[in-house]
Amino acid sequence: MRDRPFVRREGTGFSVRFAGAQRPLLQGALLWLAHRREGEPALTVWAGCGRQRLERLAEMLDAGEQTLLTVADLHVLHAVLLSVPSMFASEEAFHTQLGFYRENALALAGGLVRAVQEAAGSEG
Repeated sequence: MRDRPFVRREGTGFSVRFAGAQRPLLQGALLWLAHRREGEPALTVWAGCGRQRLERLAEMLDAGEQTLLTVADLHVLHAVLLSVPSMFASEEAFHTQLGFYRENALALAGGLVRAVQEAAGSEG
C-alpha cells in the first residue's frame, strides 16, 4: 500500500486525496474506534475528539476523491492511525478486525505527516 496521500494546501486547510486502500483503512479505523464501548473521555484521549467527530470524518472521507481537511482534522486522523494498532494484542487480531496490517496504519500516519509538511512548505 502506498504510504503517502496526495496533499495540497488549500486556503487555511489541506486538500487530501487518499490513494488505493488508504481511504478504507482510515474509515475502518475511525469507525472501529468510534464504536467502541468506552466513553467520550477515553475516545478523546486516543483520538483527540469524541464519537461524533470520528463518524463525521469517516463520512467526509466517503464523500469524494478529494477531501478538504483542517490541521485539527489531520491531527485526529494521525492520532487514530497511531492509537488503533496499539489496541490489539496481535497483528492477526488487527488484520482480522480491519483487514489491514498494523504496519500499513503506521506507515500511513508517517506518510500523512510528510505529505502535509511538504504541502505546507511549498507555500509561496
